[in-house]
Amino acid sequence: MEREEQLARVRAWLAFPQPAAGQVILLEGTVGAGKTEFLREVAQCAQAAEAIVLNAVCSSEERDLPFGALSQLFDSPALPVELRRRISPVLRGLMGSTRAESMHKAVERNRAEILYDLFLPVTELAATTPVVVCLDDIDHMDVASQQSLLYLVRRLSSAPLLMVLTELAESSGTHSPFHAELLRHASVVSVRLAPLSPQAVRTLMGRRLGAGAARELSDAFLAYSGGNPRLLGALIHDERLGGEVRQQGYGRALLNCLHRSQPDILRVARAMAVYGDEASSEELGVLVDADTGTVERALRTMTEAGLLRDGQFRHVVAARTVLDDLPAADRVQLHLRAARLLYNQGAAVADAAHHLAEAGQVPEPWALRVLLEASSEALLHGAVQRALRYLNSAQGACTNERDRWAIRARLAQAEWQLNPAASLRHLIALTEAVRSDQLDPHETMLLVRQLLWLHRTQEAADILALLRKRAARLPSAGIAPPPGTPKQPAELHDMEVWLACTYPPLAGRVQSGPVTTGPEGAPATRGRAFWLQSIGALSGGLVRRRSGEMQEWASHVLGQLDLNHNAPWAEEATLLALMSLVYSGRLSDAAHRCRSLDERRNGRPSPMWQGILDAAEAEIRLRQGDLREAVKRGVSALEHVSVQGWGTAAGLPLGTLILAHTRMGELDEATALVTRGIPDEMFQSRYGLHYLYARGHYYLAMNRTRAALGDFLSCGELMGKWGMDLPGIVPWRTSAAEAWLLQGNRDQAKRLVKDQLALPGPEDTVSRALALRLMAVFSSPGQRPRLLSEAADTLEADGCAYELARTLSDLGRAHHALGKHRRARVIIRRAWRVAHLCHAEPLCRELLPDTSGDAGPAQDEERATAVASLTNSERRIASMAVMGYTNREIAEKLFITPSTVEQHLTRVYRKLSVKNRQSLPGCLRSESG
Repeated sequence: MEREEQLARVRAWLAFPQPAAGQVILLEGTVGAGKTEFLREVAQCAQAAEAIVLNAVCSSEERDLPFGALSQLFDSPALPVELRRRISPVLRGLMGSTRAESMHKAVERNRAEILYDLFLPVTELAATTPVVVCLDDIDHMDVASQQSLLYLVRRLSSAPLLMVLTELAESSGTHSPFHAELLRHASVVSVRLAPLSPQAVRTLMGRRLGAGAARELSDAFLAYSGGNPRLLGALIHDERLGGEVRQQGYGRALLNCLHRSQPDILRVARAMAVYGDEASSEELGVLVDADTGTVERALRTMTEAGLLRDGQFRHVVAARTVLDDLPAADRVQLHLRAARLLYNQGAAVADAAHHLAEAGQVPEPWALRVLLEASSEALLHGAVQRALRYLNSAQGACTNERDRWAIRARLAQAEWQLNPAASLRHLIALTEAVRSDQLDPHETMLLVRQLLWLHRTQEAADILALLRKRAARLPSAGIAPPPGTPKQPAELHDMEVWLACTYPPLAGRVQSGPVTTGPEGAPATRGRAFWLQSIGALSGGLVRRRSGEMQEWASHVLGQLDLNHNAPWAEEATLLALMSLVYSGRLSDAAHRCRSLDERRNGRPSPMWQGILDAAEAEIRLRQGDLREAVKRGVSALEHVSVQGWGTAAGLPLGTLILAHTRMGELDEATALVTRGIPDEMFQSRYGLHYLYARGHYYLAMNRTRAALGDFLSCGELMGKWGMDLPGIVPWRTSAAEAWLLQGNRDQAKRLVKDQLALPGPEDTVSRALALRLMAVFSSPGQRPRLLSEAADTLEADGCAYELARTLSDLGRAHHALGKHRRARVIIRRAWRVAHLCHAEPLCRELLPDTSGDAGPAQDEERATAVASLTNSERRIASMAVMGYTNREIAEKLFITPSTVEQHLTRVYRKLSVKNRQSLPGCLRSESG
């Protein structure tokens, strides 16, 4: 393509060779421009014209081989046999005569043999038969061959030869003495091969890929190749193989161009691949130890060849291929130089740390500091894998014992974010650092939490004993605490309160620490002090039943949380804050906080963070009655962090899943979870209460009432022993009362229900509603509707749909027992609708065995469009109708007339194409708030 003008000269000479005059065509071009392909075309044209073609390819590896290029030319099978017999001894003699002297002297001494014994027979042959000499890459030709050919060029006026030479174009415009001497002669014509034009690129692509592909891909291929024929050919080949730019195709073609260029060009390209596209000429000069002029010439040459555009590689595959081709030793040196350069320039530590980690060496003290600082930044921003690379590089170079332990602690923290179980090897090793007093006290407290999570209770207890001992000893001995020691008793006090809340058997005597202030008194920065104080305040509010204080701190913590910045203890504070809202019955607030956290994050958090958020939301959904979503979130929590990784905290997601599956009637799935192996240490933590409570309800569903009662009473025993008898965590009394009733022991059941109702605390509205539902069992038929209605109103206000359905079921039966059959049918129907929306199939079958479900999925899109057409008033009234309210009840709640309700519902039925309220879609229930 676009080489016809140059080929026309060759064809013209072949058509009318001058009997007494020769010609030299010097073809210049960048690497990959198609010079070798041009020579092939010349050879084909010459052979078609029945000319003798003499070929030679010069190479940098044979640059020091005397007369190497001449031997390729004149020892050619294309020459007549008799002529070769005359020439071969001359060539061997020439090559042997140069071993002990310089090339120039050898050529001068053997000038007569070269002219009369070598060139003269060939020129005599050319007088009768056209001879075409093709020499590729003459910039790599040995000096002896260069000098000899100049003799021949000077005599072309009487030698009818055509010589076609190719040479790598120099971006600087300067040339070697050989090139300059060539251009002095009138018989020499210099021709340059330019990159392919956009039109040529499109034409070539159309021929090889088809017109459609050419239209679609030509702009991209032109951008990636810069018109370089070699790169373009590789792109076309890659497209044929699979449609992606490949290292084996495009990358190898670019690499071939670099290796065929001058050595400085390859070195600069490698430095660019290591340092990045934004490197300046001065920076590249430092990396390759060259002056700026040399670097700029290399950049211009690569740009002219189409390898670069605006000083950058044209495709990411290019840099990746150059890096892969870089020898290991050179790679290490380039990365070390790049790191040192960035450090001296005051660049961001992450930039220098990247190169240090790639080099795998930390040769100087500053490098260790850079890696540690960069790892801290990476952990703060949740880039765990990057932090691990930096820390592993730093660990191998660290010589200070205390620093080595600090690095090990950070490694444990980083691996914790990916998989807590994988960090255990670091945690066990760190216990030795604590015993030898080599670990920062803050890191020591974090170590306690991580060991307890991974049910290494004994190691955690030993470290706690050391912490308490040292904290008690320092003030009495009058010794100033070392830098970094937590304030006594503030932060250790916060940790003790957290232990009392989460791992009560290990909690020590909580000494009178500083008076807990409100969130406005918390540290301004979200560092270790903030998260520990938050944990202490949240735990204290839970243990001491200070609901208002706990909710205030929970809102503050979740408002301050930034999932894009990680910090030790932050995940524990987040989980505790969300569960505090759940325990206090603020399910809507907790759900809103989860949505807010999800909206505020950029990208995906680490597996540990995602697992914690999923587990918390699963429990929220379970208590709201959204059983299917509870299962989805619970499964996600265990997918991000395995049961082994959850350790003692596994009781939370496992308990949620067991109870959700049980309420949905999926007993096989619940059985699989119940029969899984779990650590005994889980039952010495607050998380074990969730598991025991869920397993008890599973046993109830399996008609194993004695086992269920045992689990519920175990919850009560543990909560009483720990001083945490809070129904908001698990309402064990009402569940145990149900088990007693199933066993026929009404007295024990009634005692537990009364105890539940006698518990103080206005925040326990849900547990009170559960108790009122059971108290109706022990009341007269006339009192039952009042108790059950009060319970239903509370559960509806708190958003507990599943328990609302059970309560409405009992309320319907209570009305039926009093002979109010129509009222009973309405309430039972409403209970079924709520249970159906919860996907509580066993409860649905119990209420209305013959009722089918909602419409199938094929109608979902049409239904969603219709629902979207409802006004706000229509939507609110329809949602209450879905919940089973009568027109009069809706009117009373919304302070409108029953006639207005009926008019709105009529319009709703028409828009949704349904006949009555029983046919209203269940998705309207979400609008009932």
